[in-house]
Parts: sequence; C-alpha cells; structure tokens
Amino acid sequence: MSAPYGRTFVALLSLLLCTACGNEGPTAAAGDPVTPDTGAPTGPTGPSTPAPAYQFGAKFEPPQGRVVHGLGQWESYNVTYSAQLSAAMQPASELLFTVIGDTPRGWEPEKFASSLSAIDARGRIPLIDIALRGLKPTDAQIAALPDPHYGIDHDIANGTTYDGRLHDVANALKAFKKPVMMRIGGEFSGAWNGYHPYEYPKAFRKIVGMVRATGANNVAFVWCYEPAASDDFDAKNATGANKWYPGADVVDWFSIDLFATADISGAATGHGALTQYGRTLKFLDMAVAEGKPVVIAESSPEQYDITKSADASLAWSSWFTPYFGLIAARSEVKWFVYISYDWTKAGDYNAQGWKNNDLSTSSLLGAYKTEIGKAKYLHSAERALLKDYAIYK
Repeated sequence: MSAPYGRTFVALLSLLLCTACGNEGPTAAAGDPVTPDTGAPTGPTGPSTPAPAYQFGAKFEPPQGRVVHGLGQWESYNVTYSAQLSAAMQPASELLFTVIGDTPRGWEPEKFASSLSAIDARGRIPLIDIALRGLKPTDAQIAALPDPHYGIDHDIANGTTYDGRLHDVANALKAFKKPVMMRIGGEFSGAWNGYHPYEYPKAFRKIVGMVRATGANNVAFVWCYEPAASDDFDAKNATGANKWYPGADVVDWFSIDLFATADISGAATGHGALTQYGRTLKFLDMAVAEGKPVVIAESSPEQYDITKSADASLAWSSWFTPYFGLIAARSEVKWFVYISYDWTKAGDYNAQGWKNNDLSTSSLLGAYKTEIGKAKYLHSAERALLKDYAIYK
C-alpha cells in the first residue's frame, strides 16, 4: 500500500438499531448519504430459486447487485474486528501478503501454504498479494539508488532466479484446490514499489502462465492500481506494448486500493489534469471497458483517528459516506476489503501520519455494521453464491 498523497441516498437507521448490535455509532441526520438496501436475496439458491445472474461472468464474481465483504491482513486486529460482527456478517475474504524477493525471514513456502489453510479454516477466501520485490528500502535509500526501480519484476520477466519460488507458490495454490484471488504486484505503478514500466506486465504474464501450467484453475488473477500513482496505467509505447496492463487474457479482476479522501471524492480534474479521484474514475472506466469486475483490495481512512470522537464523525462524513457511495454508484465494484488496524503501530506508516483505523474500538462501529448488514453485502456464509465457487470448494 502507498504512502498518502496528498450522492445522496436514504438515511441511516437510528442509533437504537445500532445499539441493539452492542455498539453505538454516529447518529445520521436526515439526508446523510449512505447506500440503499437493494433487498437482494441472501440465501443460497434452492430448487425453486433462479440461478444467479453475473454482470461480467468473472471467476468468483458475486451475483448481480451483491458486494463481497473482506478484511485485511493484521491477524490480531482481525480477531477483534470479526468478534464484533454477528455470524451472518463474518467477512468472506482475508488479505495475505507474500514477498517473492529476499527478506530477513528468507523464503518460507511452507508458511505460505499453511496461511492459505488457516484463512480457509476461518471461512474466508484468501486474497493474496504477490510482491515482486524484496525488503522495501527507505525513501532515503531509494533516492540514493542509481535505478529507483528496485523491484524484481524485470528479473522475473527475463530470467530464472525466482522461478523456484514462483513454482512453490503455484504448487501450493494447486494443492490448496479452493478459490483464491491472487494480486500480482499490487499497486503496480506506485513509485514506492519500484516496479519497471513495460517489464512489470511481462512478469505478470509469466507468473499467470506458471500458475496455469500447474493446473491450478482455482485462482482468479487480479491487477491492482493505487490512485496516488500517475494515470498512465493504460499507456502504450510506439510499438504498442503496454506500459502496465498485462492484458485481458491474464487479468480476471481489476483492483484498486483506496485510502485518502482524495481517492474517493472531490473534483475529477484540477489545473488541467486528473485529480486522484479522477484517476480512480478513469481506472474504473477502464475496468468496464475491459469487461472486468473490480475489487477494492485495501482500504481504510488513513487520515483519521476513528477512535477519537471528533475524528470519527469527520471520517464518517468525509470518508465512509463517499466510500460506500462509490461502491453503490459503480456496479463494477464487486468486492471490498476494510483494513481494521492502528497504523501508528507500524513505523513507516506512523512516520507518514497514518492514524488509528481500528473499527473495533471506534464509535463508528454501529453505523458501519448497519451498512454492511444490508442485503447487498455478501459474507462468509454465502460464499457458495460466487461464480464457479462450487467447482473448487
């Protein structure tokens, strides 16, 4: 995830309903923009129920009008987050990060395989990110590098150094057999990841080929952008080669990470260029043009400490409301992941000014549960409704 760079709907349910859930949230004034309850069916299809319709027909896509609820990667925080939710609202997916390059821990393929099983045991689909780099340098270290593109995507694309590790991943996915969403080099064009233009899409294609070659058909491949980066994700060079896009034949889902308020609201243009929100809309438009659903793979209101009352109220109006509004307005968004975490506990993010986004200790929890308790959101118990899920369950 990156460093921060810096519609009106029906009113929220009353606080009485939120309090019945065990936690109070902010009172919503009449006219506050939140998303409508579509009244979509919530149970598995039965003998007398029509088969679900899917907008794009993508692997593991939820039925038309439904949005998958997922959570982030911080295990201890996930425990407290999920403990606040009823059995019917448990998240259907969980983030997992795997770094292909060298780190102090070294390469641990057994841990990767066991993590997949642990996520499945919790009733969730793994949403894994395969980072095409090693340990991330500091900003100062990157500035001193002769080539700031420190990722290993070009090595993967043109050599065999990391093929053994990639084969380990592919074999673990095949052995797992169950549904997996696989982000390859998330936030591909963010300078903070150090990936190489024109080389990254080659690496993406190679990895997809390696996974498919094992017969691991239980994997949906995800291409992920972050709007703090430039809007050249659809660029080509003079020969027609894609700068960042791997191609529709190897991308099942588009993906976007949303943290700043500027990512999800405001003007689309400014000073003759697209704003961060404009870049978000452009990327979503590209997904529609390519016929791909979208997963919000990472999100939280990093600018606000939602454990403090004043910040929480502002976060609800300035971040959560436009965030859920965007999901409601853009039908291509089929999946969202909220990261419940205190970013001040992570040195890099704390230094960048990220705040405490732990929902389990926030007054916003009641209002949040009211939102995700709507019939449009698909939770763990309904995973069987996802397209092709039954093939790999």
